[in-house]
Amino acid sequence: MDNYPSFQEQLRPCLNCGYQMQGSYCGNCGQEAKDLRRPFFKLSLEAIQSLLELDGRAFRTLFCLLFKPAFLSREYFSGRRASYTPPLRLFLIISVSFFLLVSLYTSIQSIDEVLRGEPAEVAVEAPLLDNDTVGAIDSEQDSGEIDESSLENIERFVNDIHLPFLSEQTNENLRTAMKAQAETNLNTLLEDPADFASGYLEYITVFTLLMMPLLALIQKVLYLRTGHYYVEHLVLTLHNHAFIILAIFINIIFDIIEEEQIAIISSLFAWAGTAVFIWGWTYLFLSLKNYFQQGYAITLLKFLLTTLLYSTTFGLGLAIFFGILFFLF
Repeated sequence: MDNYPSFQEQLRPCLNCGYQMQGSYCGNCGQEAKDLRRPFFKLSLEAIQSLLELDGRAFRTLFCLLFKPAFLSREYFSGRRASYTPPLRLFLIISVSFFLLVSLYTSIQSIDEVLRGEPAEVAVEAPLLDNDTVGAIDSEQDSGEIDESSLENIERFVNDIHLPFLSEQTNENLRTAMKAQAETNLNTLLEDPADFASGYLEYITVFTLLMMPLLALIQKVLYLRTGHYYVEHLVLTLHNHAFIILAIFINIIFDIIEEEQIAIISSLFAWAGTAVFIWGWTYLFLSLKNYFQQGYAITLLKFLLTTLLYSTTFGLGLAIFFGILFFLF
């Protein structure tokens, strides 16, 4: 009995607002009664666990996200939210983790190729080239014909840009800045396309977040007579996009294992990758079927229309978005 706190010890004032607390959290402001004067390692570990929700709720959410289409969205609007990771937080954690891991793998692969491939190529090929040949290759690479042609096209395109709500001087400054940024990005693209592409990966999450409200709007129009609110379509879209990114990541892992050419294992993971691809399309269809509870035929028609409209707008939006990034960032 001596190990349990007394009733007076449980009822203590909150250090934030002074409200009389009973339990671990203040009933007035919600602050947790927790002493932060602890070893830094423990605080860091707790911060990581809190950020990524590395507990039973996270694993439960991932399982439902992968194998139960629309289940998390239905639970969210049924009021059972504390047991699962919130939709926006789930999407951000998965997408950011995915792109960080892809960037890390790409960097490791590039370093590995340099360590194993490039020194050997230089050692073998360099002696086979005489000075005249080397000079001709260097001259061709440094001639800049592709760069000049591309820059002329870019300059012609930028010169036609005129925003009516800006003054002439501001428009001129904008065109100058766009030409300089485009030239920098073009040189990066020509010198190292892989590095250029990986540098743009960080913007994919932003672009996807911008496009999700559009997909939710398309769903809202197609399901206008069902009485569902727009926010329901938005949450379902968040969960589906989180699933798509997670499925792509799983498929990439399977492809990496398959490329290792390990007898039966590579064949198994090749089939597993195909299964993930099929399940991805099936999952998206079932998410509409399970959430809106309509028949298979009408759901299939709406699924095809949604896919067509969203794919078209996504492609156009992606071209515009990366065009803006190319000239301004």
